[in-house]
Amino acid sequence: MILKQRMTFDEMARHMVETTGKVPNRVTVGKHAKQLGYRVYKPMINGRIHHCYINDAVIVDSKTEN
Repeated sequence: MILKQRMTFDEMARHMVETTGKVPNRVTVGKHAKQLGYRVYKPMINGRIHHCYINDAVIVDSKTEN
């Protein structure tokens, strides 16, 4: 799985399982994301909190994203 600038909790959990093999939960996925340089971003959209991770240092190339 390719790391993107904005990743949801499920995407980050899949990446963590593929690379480390640990059991994914909010704590372990958050620690894994922090080690990779991501920060937590929890915007409220339509009354629901969407949990995702943002990394401002990742440069997204539109050719490789598709």
